Amino acid sequence: MPQAIPVLDDVFALILTLDGIQPHPSLPKRLGLLLRDLQRARPTRDPKTLAELIHALWISHPNPEAETMMGEAISAIDQGDAHNAHVALLKLSALQPEWPEVSYKRAVVALMTGAQQAAIGHLGETLRLEPRHFAALSLFGQICIDYERFYEARLALQKALATNPHLNGVKETISAIDAVLHAEAYRLNG
Repeated sequence: MPQAIPVLDDVFALILTLDGIQPHPSLPKRLGLLLRDLQRARPTRDPKTLAELIHALWISHPNPEAETMMGEAISAIDQGDAHNAHVALLKLSALQPEWPEVSYKRAVVALMTGAQQAAIGHLGETLRLEPRHFAALSLFGQICIDYERFYEARLALQKALATNPHLNGVKETISAIDAVLHAEAYRLNG
């Protein structure tokens, strides 16, 4: 039986309300246009290129100091240096507390150190600020799978796929979850 995890339940409740949450006003307006294009069956640009542009906007900031610190955090993450990434992200959190990508990167660093519940909390903050963050939704779904919370994982991954229908492997993961849920329902109902 899946274990009760209050922070996971709180973030899942947030995910259920994402359609009613507006992105933080500090986010570039261009994101909306790119995300709408990405959601099309046939976007005007290559889906991978659109996703890269969206990620570039998520990690950019008009404050040069903040953008430099984000670059340092990303470099530390890429090098597997959780400590320096954590330090840079803590400074960024104090400098720009409403920047969704800071919370997302904090989730990534928390996972690097095995702190799954802290990661879940950071993903919740990311989604509160940027409800269209398909990477945060996907990561939350993967964590839910780790905790055998398959219903929650399925919904989070479906939301990620609704935002970016071109995500690699997500449809297959949802199919695998469906098989697990079907087997579980069969086992329970005989």
